[in-house]
Order: sequence, then C-alpha cells, then structure tokens
Amino acid sequence: MEPSSTPPRHRGSPEAIREAILTATIRLIGRGGTAAVTHRAIAAEAGVSLSSTTYHFASKDEIISEALRRVAALEIENVAEQATALLEDLHPEAFTSALVGWLAEQLEGELLLVVRAGYHLQLEAKDRPELREIHLEWAAAVQGVAEEVLKRAGSAQPRADAHILATVLDGLRLEEIASPRPGAEQRLRPVVGRLLAALTSPPP
Repeated sequence: MEPSSTPPRHRGSPEAIREAILTATIRLIGRGGTAAVTHRAIAAEAGVSLSSTTYHFASKDEIISEALRRVAALEIENVAEQATALLEDLHPEAFTSALVGWLAEQLEGELLLVVRAGYHLQLEAKDRPELREIHLEWAAAVQGVAEEVLKRAGSAQPRADAHILATVLDGLRLEEIASPRPGAEQRLRPVVGRLLAALTSPPP
C-alpha cells in the first residue's frame, strides 16, 4: 500500500495515533456505515499517514472490531454516569427529565455519530463472532445499570423492567435518528414519563 503523499498532520505518540484512528473510524461509520471505512478515509479523517493505519492495525476488520469496543465502552460509561446522576434524585419528574435530556444529548454532534456508529456496528456483529461477544458484554452492562436504577426507583421486577426500559429507550432514540425533526424533547417526555410511571408504580 502506498503511503500518503501528504505529510501526516498527527505526530503524537503511538497511543495517540491509534486513538485518532479509532476516533476517525467511529466518525466515518457514524456518517456512512462500515462501507465508508477505508484506510485512505481513516487516514484523512484522523490526520495521520496512510501507512500508519496498517502499522497500528493488522486489517480494516481489526479497526472496525476495535471501534466497536470503543463505542461499547463509551456507551457503558455514558449509561453509568447517567445512572449515578439519576440515583441522586429518583423523583418521577426528575427521573423523566434526566432520561429525556440524556436521549436528546445523543441526537446531535459527536454523540450522534457515536450512537449511529453503534447501530451500524451492532448489525455487523450478526455475522462476526468476535463482535457478537462485545455486543453481549455491552448489553449485559447496560442491563445491570438499568436494573440497579429501577430497583432503587421502586420497580417490583427490576430485571424484566430493565429490559423493557432499555429496549424502549433504544427504540425511541433510533426513531429520532431515523426521522430527525425539531421538538424531540417534547415528543419524548410524555412517552418516557408514562413508561417510568408504569415500571415504578407499586402493584395494585
């Protein structure tokens, strides 16, 4: 593979270059799916030499796998941070506002690209065993965090309710990404509020 004809703009440590490559890959996938990932596109997006993409990673598949690991780690960290904030105030209105705000934050900017990349990479996991394992670990981590929050919020069946909550929030987020339009928070609030009320209200 021929090296880039332009000098690399990124002259950091090997760790920093590797990080730049993964970050660039996530952005590319977020904008155009895994089909958008080529060594040249990664190099241009990351501001590194073309040869560095093959120096730091054995193949494009390895870059995509590592990108999924990074997306999963970011999502788990994001969910854990949100859970910590939620546990400080589980009043229904505060709980609803926090979740709606969290969803809305993921519908723009860099977070949107990360979320979109996550959906693309989950589809890739269907046919690639090494990605399925990462996806299962990701799902288990999110499930655990949701269970703890719902248990503290009064859910009578936190395990089942955590799955319901995660699935509905994921569906709402995907719907907003697929059909972006103004007023996301106004649309999300009544749905999220009703869901939380159903999951945390004491049984009759």
